[in-house]
Amino acid sequence: MWHYRFGHLNFKDLSQLHIMAQGIPQLRQMTKNCRECLECKQPRNAFQKFVPVKSTQKLEVIYSDVCGPLQVESLGGNSYFVTFIDDLTRMTWIYIIKKKNEVLRIFKKYKASVEKCSGHCIKTLRTDGGGEYTSKEFAEFCDEADITHEFTPPYTLQHNGAAERRNRTILNMVRSMLKTKKLPHFLWSEAATTTVYILNKCPTKRLKGVTPEEA
Repeated sequence: MWHYRFGHLNFKDLSQLHIMAQGIPQLRQMTKNCRECLECKQPRNAFQKFVPVKSTQKLEVIYSDVCGPLQVESLGGNSYFVTFIDDLTRMTWIYIIKKKNEVLRIFKKYKASVEKCSGHCIKTLRTDGGGEYTSKEFAEFCDEADITHEFTPPYTLQHNGAAERRNRTILNMVRSMLKTKKLPHFLWSEAATTTVYILNKCPTKRLKGVTPEEA
């Protein structure tokens, strides 16, 4: 039941939650595997690690990636989502969009929100070389905001591994939740935003003893 409540979170992280949050019992490893997890979380070969970034401040390095188009449009007619991940805290933000050309508008909105809330400024943005990130308008905005925009080389998605892995995790949990409750695929956007809400309150390998939201 707790595995379902936390969007099919892996048992290693799930077993640590009783230390970080009130009201969650100490959980033991399940004796059998979750069928939906086995069907929906088939991984590819592990990425080779890129040169690690040792951020010392919030928003010092932000990873971003666009996922889509998904096969089924959401209730609002959306086919994509874009994520932003803070390297230091591993806090994730998700925005559901209809087209890739909305990414710059969303990034401006995201930047204004997180900088106001945290008191820090975005210093580096790391993305792939997709057209939504390489436009002249995007470059001009980064120059005006004094943001270093780093691009990963072509066909080396592992160099933006944090965003790639997080998007894969989101999709895995979305598929698992929809399949478990036999819900229609067009509810993927609601499941995706719920997944990010859950992940921000769950342990990560990068942080010790705190969740991304707390960090």
